Amino acid sequence: MDIRNDVSQLQKLENCSIIEGNLQILLMFTTGAEDFRGLSFPRLLMITEYLLLFRVYGLESLRDLFPNLSVIRGTNLFFSYALVIFEMPHLRDVGLHSLAHVLRGSVRIERNQELCHLSTIDWGLLLPDAVDNTYIVGNKLAEECADVCPGILDVEKPCAQTSVNGQLDYRCWTSSYCQKVCPCGAGSACTATGECCHAECLGGCGRPRDNRACVACRHFHFNGHCLPSCPPRTYEYEGWRCVTAEYCASLRKVSHNPRDASKFVIHQRQCLSECPSGYTRNDSSIFCHKCEGLCPKECKVGTKTIDSTRAAQELGGCTLVEGNLIVNIRRGYNLASELQSSLGLIETITGFLKIKHSFALVSLSFFKNLKLIRGDSMVDGNYTLYVLDNQNLQQLWDWSHHVLSIPVGKMYFAFNPKLCLAEIYRMEEVTGTKGRQNKAEINPRTNGDRASCKTQTLRFISNVTESDRIFLKWERYQPPEYRDLLSFIVYYKESPFQNVSEYVGQDACGAQSWNMLDVELPLSSEQAPGVALLNLRPWTQYAIFVRAITLTTAEEGRNYGAQSEVVYIRTMPAAPTVPRDVISMSNSSSHIVVRWKPPTQRNGNITYYLVLWQQLAEDMELYVNDYCHKGLKLPTSSADTRFGDGDGPEVEQDAEERCCPCRPADGQLRMEGEAESFQKKFENFLHNSIIIPRPPWKVTSINKNPQRTPKRRRDVVAVTFPANASSVEPPAPSRAGGEPKPDFQIFEDKVVRDRAVLSRLRHFTEYRIDIHACNHAAHTVGCSAATFVFARTMPELQADNIPGNVTWEPAGKNSVLLRWEEPRNPNGLILKYEIKYSRESEEVTTVVCVSRHRYSKYGGVHLALLQPGNYSAKVRATSLAGNGSWTGLVKFYILGPAEEESGSFYVLLTVTPVVLMVLISCLAVFVFFYNKKR
Repeated sequence: MDIRNDVSQLQKLENCSIIEGNLQILLMFTTGAEDFRGLSFPRLLMITEYLLLFRVYGLESLRDLFPNLSVIRGTNLFFSYALVIFEMPHLRDVGLHSLAHVLRGSVRIERNQELCHLSTIDWGLLLPDAVDNTYIVGNKLAEECADVCPGILDVEKPCAQTSVNGQLDYRCWTSSYCQKVCPCGAGSACTATGECCHAECLGGCGRPRDNRACVACRHFHFNGHCLPSCPPRTYEYEGWRCVTAEYCASLRKVSHNPRDASKFVIHQRQCLSECPSGYTRNDSSIFCHKCEGLCPKECKVGTKTIDSTRAAQELGGCTLVEGNLIVNIRRGYNLASELQSSLGLIETITGFLKIKHSFALVSLSFFKNLKLIRGDSMVDGNYTLYVLDNQNLQQLWDWSHHVLSIPVGKMYFAFNPKLCLAEIYRMEEVTGTKGRQNKAEINPRTNGDRASCKTQTLRFISNVTESDRIFLKWERYQPPEYRDLLSFIVYYKESPFQNVSEYVGQDACGAQSWNMLDVELPLSSEQAPGVALLNLRPWTQYAIFVRAITLTTAEEGRNYGAQSEVVYIRTMPAAPTVPRDVISMSNSSSHIVVRWKPPTQRNGNITYYLVLWQQLAEDMELYVNDYCHKGLKLPTSSADTRFGDGDGPEVEQDAEERCCPCRPADGQLRMEGEAESFQKKFENFLHNSIIIPRPPWKVTSINKNPQRTPKRRRDVVAVTFPANASSVEPPAPSRAGGEPKPDFQIFEDKVVRDRAVLSRLRHFTEYRIDIHACNHAAHTVGCSAATFVFARTMPELQADNIPGNVTWEPAGKNSVLLRWEEPRNPNGLILKYEIKYSRESEEVTTVVCVSRHRYSKYGGVHLALLQPGNYSAKVRATSLAGNGSWTGLVKFYILGPAEEESGSFYVLLTVTPVVLMVLISCLAVFVFFYNKKR
């Protein structure tokens, strides 16, 4: 099941409990976290093949999406993987807390920059046989994650602990869900309370030891029961359930070709889409039986054109082809074995066989068992075998070991310059067609002669070029006998230099081979012939010439033809592809250096690169946790201080590392090469499997001011793309919790080199940096889509220091309140504070951790239960970059009981006279006004 582009496509999963096949969720670039809130498919329990997630924006966890997914069977794998999570920019955790078994295949989780809770998963519990093949790289660093399992804060019962690579740790999917660890043994299933399920259960069960209460079945499911094998008169289907013969007979093979929509068959207690090799079925039976000798297989094709090995594979196993075959293979390498494996079993062709314009063919011996071309239908009503214009064809068959019969019809051979006439005449004798053909039908001038017949030069009349196509017209060729003109062939190929010969060499299938395009004659004799060359590369020079295909007859001496000179035409430019291999480094608290490689397809002359950068907000969810709790890892971030490739002079070595590195062993080099090759193959497989090609983006509005100016993103570049596009520019990550993110400015710069230095940046701050490649035609075709990288500047040494002095005030008996200001511009976020204090008469120092949440209540912290005496204390802050400096000592004291009583007495002696004087003054004023009033 393929779900892409639109989140509404997920509704296909409504009410699904088992997906018989794979599930691919991918290429959703316009979605946000709010689009997935409330989406849940709790009925889904099992996927029989694989689960793939790729570039789904806004999806932060699979916790709510698939809360009950328990089993991935892996009957068919995605490049040997059953679970693939690749380039999910906003995914914070996997969250498949019900997943208990991956029966076949492994796990690949790669390039998910926000993905945490990977170190807390014991993959060996899910796939005990393939845990060594898990590939988990390029995700958020473990030290930057707050991977907290439930119970670690003593709120509830902690998760189970297992050992991975000798390290014992708690196992969980998220901070709210533990990983299931069944006490009944490896690979077994348990109830929610830990009771053992039936041995045939997978993923859990509703009741212990009951094969009718399983979430999924270990082997086979039939009538609500999980069974080790299918019962009598039932058959295995899709590797997990049992079906009856009637049900199997009702199934149809799904195929794009209606002719292949055949019925299912039964073979060795399995319901299959077709019989295996060496077996066949009768029309009256659903069961396969072993063939005696070669299995007959009749294929109804109508008229089938074989223009590639893939087209040939569609006839694999066919022994009788009911229809006509046209072989037109123009490129390939070592095709004989490929074609023989697909076409080598064909014994009879009921119609005609036409071999035309097949540059890649040297011999027809790949039709190894062809014995009869029956000729029920013929080319032009005359020819059962038609062989036209095959530049490298040298042999038909090895006639000493091959017998072929052509009972009716003629043969036609023309324009096969390497095919000797003797080979053709030998075929006439073997096939019994001698005497049927005249010399015009086996032309001695165009077979076996490498020289081309040309007496007139064709001139091109006009050409119109676009970025991916060229429209050509040439003059109408008029041979003395108009009927002798058959068609035209246009030859073209990429040619960086104008030194191409018109000669079509033997290596027609190599990298420098000519491409060919047949052009039929115009219907009107007044109309000039023309052609459109499509699917060309932008801004590429092509060498082109055209040749007329004429009918020549030796005895009449009509040795004429026509061919043009080689002309060179360059296609128009287009937007380049994205810059490659972007890497970054920070060499100070206010600078980031970015470097990249030019795009693979420049599609023009690259004139500059457009660099955009924007400050990103820190993850405010880090404030939710109290990092003073024991066992809670402190998340830290670090600036990348050097390039990862290390191939430039900027990479400096420390003094103690100036020795020459040891040469890696040959085995290590081979393993590294294999790993790199496997990585490339995986990425190619991924993109070839899921990407639907679309037109590239265009940057249609570019600020032409070369000065660096702050702008809003919508003012910097307007990007246009089609609906359902398969590749787009990723948006900046949003802040968690649905809070509005700060409206940070977008800055831009134009650079002519493949690097840029971004300055005047904020210290220890993460930036998103986009790079567009722009060629000389950017004003019309736009720049490339963006490639992007995230980079963080280095910390400022004094930024985490607490400003000013620490103050104190009494806060009750045996307690004080210490206050201090927060760092005004810290490195990232302040996560906690530490206080060291001691009594002057003691050497013991007490350290108190203060969470930021606790600090925000009072602007400081209460120190309680202190013994009387004089104290000194100092404070420091801890940010994402680490610890700041300690403040200066602040001194305070705690009064003893005697000092508190004497202090009260002195206060009473001081306050009593003052109160008496105030009362006397008030009485005097009253008396004065009273007498005055009288």
